[in-house]
Amino acid sequence: MARAVRFIAWRGPAVEGEFGAAVNIEAAVAAGRWYLLQSRPITTPEVSQMSVPSTAEGDDFPIVWQEPSDPELSWDRDDMHMPFALAPLAGDYIRVIGMGWGSRYQRFGLPISVGVRIWNGYAYFASRIDAPEAEHAAIEGRRLDAARAHARIARRYWDTEAMPELAALYERLTTLAAVGPPRVAAADAWEEAWRLSDRAWQIHFYAITGPYQALDDLADLYEALMEEASPGESLSLVQGSISVLHDVERGLEHLAELASNEPALAAHLALPDPATIDELSGLLGHDAFKAALEEFLAVHGHLGQGFDDLASPSWAEDPSLLLSELAVRVRRPGRTSGDRWARLVAEAAALAEAARVRLAGKPLELEQFEQQLSLAREAGPLTETHNYWIDRMAQARLRRFVVHVGDLLAGEGLIADPLDVFYLHRDEVPAVLRAPTDQRELVVRRQAEHAHWRSLKAPPSVGKVAPPSASNRFEGARFDSTEGDVLRGTGASAGVVRGPARLVLSEADFGRVQPGDIIVCPSSNPSWVPLFAIAGGLVTDTGGVLSHAAVVAREFGLPAVVGTGDATTRIADGRIIEIDGAGGLVRLL
Repeated sequence: MARAVRFIAWRGPAVEGEFGAAVNIEAAVAAGRWYLLQSRPITTPEVSQMSVPSTAEGDDFPIVWQEPSDPELSWDRDDMHMPFALAPLAGDYIRVIGMGWGSRYQRFGLPISVGVRIWNGYAYFASRIDAPEAEHAAIEGRRLDAARAHARIARRYWDTEAMPELAALYERLTTLAAVGPPRVAAADAWEEAWRLSDRAWQIHFYAITGPYQALDDLADLYEALMEEASPGESLSLVQGSISVLHDVERGLEHLAELASNEPALAAHLALPDPATIDELSGLLGHDAFKAALEEFLAVHGHLGQGFDDLASPSWAEDPSLLLSELAVRVRRPGRTSGDRWARLVAEAAALAEAARVRLAGKPLELEQFEQQLSLAREAGPLTETHNYWIDRMAQARLRRFVVHVGDLLAGEGLIADPLDVFYLHRDEVPAVLRAPTDQRELVVRRQAEHAHWRSLKAPPSVGKVAPPSASNRFEGARFDSTEGDVLRGTGASAGVVRGPARLVLSEADFGRVQPGDIIVCPSSNPSWVPLFAIAGGLVTDTGGVLSHAAVVAREFGLPAVVGTGDATTRIADGRIIEIDGAGGLVRLL
């Protein structure tokens, strides 16, 4: 199906078109022709947008090229971390993430650049090697060398440098979230808060370089030595090692146990519509549950956001999200975390021992296996630990500050509601604070635009068509499922399970997941731990065996198939399905 793409022309009745001739844009568009001017970077106030035909598939999805080189790059939509259209400020936060990604290569001295674009609320990324093609192979070799060298120091860097700096950074963000009038002070605080977030994401991408490489190398080695191994089997060697995720689960388990022991509280939580904090306040008093809930939120309250969307609240901001998940456990208690963790550790040890037995007559290969396994077990847990401490916490801390500034703006009538601040851009907020102007009409218009784009399906890629390439273990391959009742993906966590599919598209759906349900979602992160502990299985649209969804699924012994491409649109909520977590198959029954 054809879609309309808006290319960009300078304002005015005539512009310089091809061969330098003056061209009337309206007439050119009417004649079915278009012109993309690339004389310099384009900014929104300078342009007018014209709809013209394009042969690309999809809905009406206008593209505004921001740099002359944009059309020559292959831009992929990140539907794993942010699958839905973002509000303007949330889109600016994704630009922070993109800058952090690019800073990693600068730190390693590699000529690799990363671009991020937010088109119609959807995030697209492109990377390129800024060197002649003849040098690309050598640069990739340098990248691998840098990643492997980092793997050997990754744990030490995280413990002695990253975590202390992050702690100071978050403490400062918390302080800034208490700043009050005058507005100029809030404007200065705004700029500082975003600079701190920039730094958090620079730490993020440097910190994860070695850990992901260590797991990738372990998988390469194991699959070479054990040719019949399924895609996720090698990574089961390190399961049961991400302690922070098990800490979250133990805390949730304790809260559910306390609630179950208080009849009035348990009765309210067990209602079909989970009670809110306000409804429970009369029941809580100063009892053990209230104290434990406050302690849990103080430690883990930065979790709760389903995706990397700055507009999404954490548990600390909206405890009702957490209470709805506790309500499920009170109604139907599940397995204990201690038993599950012990089983996972035992399975990993047994798998490693089986490999040693098979390699007993090959001393060189056995030594290589032991060394790589040791490195992967040391650095590998950081592939998910960093998500807890940076992806989730940096987002929650910045959001708390942003909402605080929204309160200031709403208090002066510059926006109607504190959360309307998410419909302003990063650079617009300090300008409004320093020179107050009414933003309410602008917010209403942007809210309507956001709702429109969120209702459409964005194309998976734009720009230059990328040549076929081998998929990596984080993003994974996307499969074409040709059978009507079978979906294919990557087997990420072994096990065969059957149960009702539960479609989960946002954190608002978390409370709908019942014990034994098979979660069907775009992707996941550590905020989904409460669901993984009770669910029967997992199916995602995106990801490979090193994706967050796959890692957390293995950490909870949850059979999982990832990277199906379209499970959330092909599987109806409540449909009975069967998944094969080793073979990567999902059957609709």
